[in-house]
Amino acid sequence: MIEQSIYEHLQSASELNILTQYGGKTAVFNQNAPADTDPMWAAKPQYPRIVFAADWEHSADRALGGTLSVDVFCQEQGIPPENMEPIVRNLLHGWFFSSGVETVAAQWVNSNYFTEPKNKIAGVTLTFALLGFPKMTISPDVIARINVWTAEQFPQLSVINQTELLPAWKPETGAAVYWRISATAPAGWIPDTYQTIWRTASLRGHVFAPDIASVTQTAQEIIGGLYAAKRLKKEHEAPVMVNTNNSIDPTADALRTGQMMVDATFGVIVHRVANQPLNHIYTDKIEV
Repeated sequence: MIEQSIYEHLQSASELNILTQYGGKTAVFNQNAPADTDPMWAAKPQYPRIVFAADWEHSADRALGGTLSVDVFCQEQGIPPENMEPIVRNLLHGWFFSSGVETVAAQWVNSNYFTEPKNKIAGVTLTFALLGFPKMTISPDVIARINVWTAEQFPQLSVINQTELLPAWKPETGAAVYWRISATAPAGWIPDTYQTIWRTASLRGHVFAPDIASVTQTAQEIIGGLYAAKRLKKEHEAPVMVNTNNSIDPTADALRTGQMMVDATFGVIVHRVANQPLNHIYTDKIEV
């Protein structure tokens, strides 16, 4: 569960040692916090504390997306929420959370402060957009091939859906790459035949790195490597050509758009259904 990865990440953050404790652990909760009368609270003020919740929804282009809401509750006379907000925001914004085959990125949207005069509570709600990175497949599996190729040629990179990832990670010192398909269309530059049609899959490569210089360098190396490789090969399957039309836009949104554009061209064998054979033939003999 992605929520478990988020919970463990916040629990292990030394920056949150200023929170109160519950059951010997930092007071971070998923969905709901225990009642204030619960005996497992530490013998001191039960604030500050954090309660988060993830709301998931289907995303047309990514299959998985949603919103992460993080409520930080503070006592009016204790640590102010203005001090807590940047700490929590830095612990989640730009971070990736992985669980099994699922990976999502958290992107800060806004922060709204609130007060509860009756309970003498002040707090802040931080909202983050969650964007998924599902594994996309077609036949032939172009994405699987370029994932394997990228991981083999650039072992220093983390390739989403190929490299084993930590439950919580952030590309601060290295870089990460995600490949997806944005469209498929007739190749155009190779004529179709009776038995084979040629198609081009438009691939988008997302590069996540600490700064634009690292993004540009990483993207240039990958695109140059594809031109040099010319084809992505797999035993017993036709090759995929990747050296016709590739480009880079370092300023593109890394999360939603992707900075690398690659045309992957391949042939598709057309399987035609044979006509129903004649199994029984009868003839009448006519004498003239």
